[in-house]
Amino acid sequence: MFWIINDNIKFCPDKNVLVSLNKPELSVILTTPASRCLALLLESSPEVVNQKEFFDKVWGEDGMIVPANTLYQNISIIRRGLRSAGETSDTLVATVPRKGFQIHKSVKVTRVETDGADTEEPAEVSLPEAPLTVPVEQPAVNTSQVPVEKKTPRKLRRLFFPVLLMIISFALGYFMLHHIFRDNPDKDFFQNYTINRTENGCHYFSQSDDIKSIGNFSRFIKIIMKTGLDCKKYPWIYFSSSSNAPALSVLACRKPYEAKPNAECTALYFRGYMQ
Repeated sequence: MFWIINDNIKFCPDKNVLVSLNKPELSVILTTPASRCLALLLESSPEVVNQKEFFDKVWGEDGMIVPANTLYQNISIIRRGLRSAGETSDTLVATVPRKGFQIHKSVKVTRVETDGADTEEPAEVSLPEAPLTVPVEQPAVNTSQVPVEKKTPRKLRRLFFPVLLMIISFALGYFMLHHIFRDNPDKDFFQNYTINRTENGCHYFSQSDDIKSIGNFSRFIKIIMKTGLDCKKYPWIYFSSSSNAPALSVLACRKPYEAKPNAECTALYFRGYMQ
């Protein structure tokens, strides 16, 4: 399909080409937006096409939003293209103030349907495109992304080494603890403790000589008994601190704390009683 304008110019919208019928060597390639605008004007001729119709059908279908100045630039491209193809009238595309644009009512417009493709090739260089087409071409965006891709491995390496150190530290700690608690399961944590007194069903153990003294030991037992400790439930009492410590620390256990520390103990902690 193509259009004949004033029996003088042939417009092929599928190729965006204007060709002079009298001088075929005169031809112009329009920008794609300008070609769409001209096609819309010809299809609506002689009616006025308002700005909203241009924006919706020329750019809106591609999801683009453009300012009014872009429309004016493309109308200007159409007018220059028609002049370059041999059209002498400056009023072929008329401006209708506050409404839009139209093909002037005096212009003869003919639509021609064809089965085959138009074989004529344009001889002239195309008109420069409107500034609108510049944002569409975005090779510069790709070049700006190249440094980012180069920096990515560095960032990964910076994150990798701290994580690796954390994993190694965790593994070393695990194996050390594994060695201590698995390879030495029978260690007696209270092997140096000796029984100092048995009273009211409670067995009192200590490794500190000053706690074993009769005066201190009696005082500490009174402190423990004030908590309501039941010697029937927790008969095994271990003093794990000395009289020089800032606080009195005691383990009360249901079973003797022998080779394996699984005596069901509870900890008692007293501050201000060691003076």
